[in-house]
Amino acid sequence: MPKMTAANPLDRRVQATAEKLRAALDRLARSSVGSPMIERQLTVAALAREARVGRNAIYANHRDILDELIRVRQQRRAPDRIAAVAEKAAEQRIAVDIMQGQLRQLATENAGLLRRATEAERRADRAEHRIAQLTKELDHRRRPQLLRSSVGEHGEGR
Repeated sequence: MPKMTAANPLDRRVQATAEKLRAALDRLARSSVGSPMIERQLTVAALAREARVGRNAIYANHRDILDELIRVRQQRRAPDRIAAVAEKAAEQRIAVDIMQGQLRQLATENAGLLRRATEAERRADRAEHRIAQLTKELDHRRRPQLLRSSVGEHGEGR
């Protein structure tokens, strides 16, 4: 970033403070990479301490640096969110694998039940057919039979 010369002492002081804040923000951002205390390190108070300026100066005159601090903090949270999403995806993959195994088991069980049901239907059909045959035979045997007369057969009477 090119340095611009400030016209008055206030502008020069604001510009010097901005440079201190940017340098402090860079140091904090680098030191917080991989740190478990990211949130505590990337605060306005931590930035003000690191730059050795008052917090009010950040809020009053350096809104752009405050926005940059927020952006860096959000970038640091992104890997945590990505890790959480990846962990959730891994858990869901395990659940899917378990469910697929259960599905295969149920499909096998269903195929066995279908085979048993088909065989039972065939046996029932055969039993019904046999019952029909036996009923027909029973009806045939229960019919009255004509007795043969002895006269008609040999031509002689008794």
